Amino acid sequence: MPKLVNFLLALSLDLFMKSRAIDTTSSIVCFASYCGGVLIRYPFWQQGNTTSAGKSCGYTGFGLAYSDDGRPPILTLSSDTYYFKEINYTNNTLTLIDTDVANQTCPRASHNVTIGDLPLSYRKLVKNLTFYFNCTAYPSALSHIQCLNNSKGKRSYVFEEGDEASDFDWSMNCEDKVVVTVNENEINGASLSTGFGVAMNKGFVLNWETATPCAKCEISGGNCGFDRVNNVQTLCYCIDGSIITDGTKSCKGMLT
Repeated sequence: MPKLVNFLLALSLDLFMKSRAIDTTSSIVCFASYCGGVLIRYPFWQQGNTTSAGKSCGYTGFGLAYSDDGRPPILTLSSDTYYFKEINYTNNTLTLIDTDVANQTCPRASHNVTIGDLPLSYRKLVKNLTFYFNCTAYPSALSHIQCLNNSKGKRSYVFEEGDEASDFDWSMNCEDKVVVTVNENEINGASLSTGFGVAMNKGFVLNWETATPCAKCEISGGNCGFDRVNNVQTLCYCIDGSIITDGTKSCKGMLT
């Protein structure tokens, strides 16, 4: 009987170690978690989840601010914040909603969407909306955004990008121009001036791509990480527990 117990214990330990070996999120800085009902895992990461040496697992710029009130986590693009509404780890897509317009029936867009140099790209099924706010002169035949009427008689307009009247100088006659991104299937050109708020509250979809410094690390089965102190993507967390400090190299035993 003792031999059988010892055998079962050894077998259980072996299975446990093997399960840990194939779990690329088992590292203390690579683990998955939930926030606002959204599963967050590599290459995204929770802000504040770093080692004592200031190292994080994930892509630079993909850190998310968690809340404890049930709201989705927040991703910052440039200096603007977006709710991280949905994510598909199979298709590498994420849905973002501008925190400035969330849950507003008549949102006033305040900034363009700026991706910067992050490994993100727009999906083909998104479109840009161009807003002109507080116009003092305007073509009389065009429908304006009535819910944004100005007490001084100024009007605001929204168009699918490129559809505004080309023979009118919008920049000269309007105080502000903002371009935002929405999903194409949420746009109805005939009622855009009243339905833009619904489209903006549905958010927009982006793809993420493999960060260039992380390609070899990921192909070898590792998770890429970075040094937050120097903001450099140079780490590779391997499934055997080792950490390669040059992100351009591969995990041992996988690739050279």
